[in-house]
Amino acid sequence: MSQVVFSRVFSFLVMSCFSLSVIAATDSSYTYDDSLENAVIKTADGLSLSGTTIKKRFFFNVYRLSHFMVKPKGDFPTKDSLITFILNANTQQRIELEFLRDVSREQIEEALMQGIEQNNVDADLNTIKKDIERLSSGFQDEVKKHSTLTISRLPSDKLSVFFNNNLVVETENKALANALWSIWFGKDPIVDTEDLIQNILAN
Repeated sequence: MSQVVFSRVFSFLVMSCFSLSVIAATDSSYTYDDSLENAVIKTADGLSLSGTTIKKRFFFNVYRLSHFMVKPKGDFPTKDSLITFILNANTQQRIELEFLRDVSREQIEEALMQGIEQNNVDADLNTIKKDIERLSSGFQDEVKKHSTLTISRLPSDKLSVFFNNNLVVETENKALANALWSIWFGKDPIVDTEDLIQNILAN
C-alpha cells in the first residue's frame, strides 16, 4: 500500500472513531433555510426566535436548534452580557431541536451528558446524569428523522420537556435546567452561540 493511500485510510479511520454513530444515511436533500436568521418571529406564547443553527458532526447534520425567548427590554452592550442574561434564566425561554437524521435514545442521552460535562468540568454530575437518564426514558428507543425535542424554561426555573409534543418531564430542578442550558450557552458550547442570539443582537 502506498504512503498516500495509507495516509488517506488512516485519516478516514480516525474520523470514524470520533464520529457520531448514526442509524440512517445522510439526507443530502436537506437544505438549511437561513431566511429566518434575520427575522424576529413571535410565537403563540409571546416568545421570539432569537436564532437558529445546525448541529453538525463532521459532515453530518444532526439536528436543527432554535432558541426562543421573551425579547428583553433594554440593550446588551456585548454578546457575553446577553448570554449571561440567558444563562441566569431571567426570562421565559424555549429550546427546540428537530432531528435531521435517525438516532437512538442512547445517542441523545450520551450527547446531552457530553455537552454538560464539557461545560461543567469541576462539578459533581452524578445526580444530573440520573436526571438525564430519567428525562431520556420518555423518548422512543429509535428517534426518527424530524422528531422534535422541546425544552421550555420559566424564570421560576420550572422546566418542561416535550418529545414530539408529548410532555415527558416537568420539574423545578434548577440544577438540571442550568446544566441543559450550559450545553448551548456555556463556556464551551457545542454550537456557535452567536447564531442562537443574532436576532436579538441585530434588533
